[in-house]
Parts: sequence; structure tokens; C-alpha cells
Amino acid sequence: MSKLVTQSTFGIDVAKDELVICEWATETISTLENQAGAVKAWLGSLYGPVRIAVEPTSNYHLEVVEQAHALGVEVYLINPRQLVHYRLAVNERNKTDPADAWLLARYLVREAGSLRLFKPQCAKAQRLWALLKRRATVVKARNQIDQSFRETKLSIKALLSEIQRLLARIDKQLLALIRTLGWWPDYQRCLSIPGIGPLNAAALVSTFHRGAFAGSDAFVAFIGLDVRLRESGKYKGKRKLTKCGKAEVRRLLFCAAQGARSYPLFDDYYQNQLKKGLSKIAAKVILARKITRIAFALMTNLS
Repeated sequence: MSKLVTQSTFGIDVAKDELVICEWATETISTLENQAGAVKAWLGSLYGPVRIAVEPTSNYHLEVVEQAHALGVEVYLINPRQLVHYRLAVNERNKTDPADAWLLARYLVREAGSLRLFKPQCAKAQRLWALLKRRATVVKARNQIDQSFRETKLSIKALLSEIQRLLARIDKQLLALIRTLGWWPDYQRCLSIPGIGPLNAAALVSTFHRGAFAGSDAFVAFIGLDVRLRESGKYKGKRKLTKCGKAEVRRLLFCAAQGARSYPLFDDYYQNQLKKGLSKIAAKVILARKITRIAFALMTNLS
């Protein structure tokens, strides 16, 4: 008679230099050097079916996540915002590395059915995401420099010109990666939407190809443009965005909503939101959500 093998669950708190690991079944806490060799040795010591929960921390989690996935370990990346609320919900007062590792393991045990398995992207897709993030950093720095020197007599035209040339080089690399990845048809479909420019389209396409989505609702939720409701009896709380996805993607879609208003049908949709008593910001967010759903439909149904 075969023996039933129980799946082992681990929560891993990640830092630059070390990993703090909690094994759920025994609540054993251990530390591990966050280096390729040490991670490989630890993973090699595990047996049977294994699953791990990791909170993404800069790029420090990639070593253990990628090695584990390559060995067939089930990997779950836990959204930091969700973990904060979960800690409060289970009345966990301590915020230490061992406590975080334990909390990650508990979260995976209790909520695994609603979580999505980690699926790594290829190196080119990862580079595309990295370029989008770095471009956002450059734009933010340019705006800060421009505002800081606006009331001075010092000329920064040469500096701003050089920054603009850097942005142009980044944009060229973004388009080259989209072509290489075979995403160009989806990119063109997104560009056909009023208000969507090259950068907005690149963000939408790269987000769409992060994984399989059950529908437009899931796509919107992944970006973080879905709304969280808080209602109880007669109490009607303020509706807020979940903001679970990449902030830069939401920023780009919000900017796209402003340009989309030049299209009469989109402007009518925007004006209807204002007539409901919504603020201009809320109306633009709703329009951005509409644009997101259209992009998803074009990339799903015409691919």
C-alpha cells in the first residue's frame, strides 16, 4: 500500500543578504544566505511536493524563486499590500523577519485556492518591464529637475535635451523588444484605441502577456483599477481602487484617459460620469478602466 505524501509548505521572508524560512508543519525557523549556492543546496535537501510563499522584495527574491520554479516547486508571490491587511486580520502584532516568514506560510496554507502560481517570464520580457520602470524613473527625475530650476537663472536646456535623448533610446529599445517577443500585432491593436500612444500600448501589451486572464475583470484587477467596496447596513464607505498592480501602468492609463477625451464617444462617456456627480479624477479613472477593457478585448479576440 502506497504511503500518502503530504505537501510541505514554506514561507520565505527575503532580504538582500539572507532568507528567513518558516516550515509550516513544524513552525521551524531557519536562516539561509541569499546566494545561489546556498539556495541550491537548501532546495536540494527538500523532498516530496513542496510549495513556497514569497513576498517580492526588489530583485532579492528572484534567486530563490527562479531556482525553486525550475525544480518544480510551486511558487506563490504574495502581494505586500494583501499581507499587511492579513496580518491585521489575524491579530499578528509582531513585524519581524521570522514573524513575516510564518505569516507567509500561514497565508499560503489558508488562501492557496485563491492564489495564482508564479509563472516566470523570459529574459526579454523581464527586460521590457525593467525598461518601463526605468523610463518612469527618468521622467520623474526630469520633472523634478525642471521644477527645481524653473525660478533660477541657471540654464538646464542641455541637461533636459540629454535626458530627452536618453528617453528616445529607451523607447527604441522598448519597440525592438516588443517586435522580438512577437507582440507587435497586439501592440498595433492597442495603438488603434484613441488616447493610447506608444508607451501606453507597450505597458498594456506587456501586462497582457504576464499570464492567462479569465476575462477583462481579471485583467483590470491585475492592473489594480478595480474598486474595493466598503458597505455595511446603511453605511456606504468611500470606494477606492485596490491598486494591486504596477503603479506605472495605472499612471500611463490615467494619462491615456486624458488624451482619449478628444474622441467624441469617449468624451461623452466621461461627461456622463461627471453628470453622476463624480469628480474629474474619478471620471478619468473610469474612462481608463473602459480603455483597459477595450484593449483586453482586442488582444484576446483578434489574436
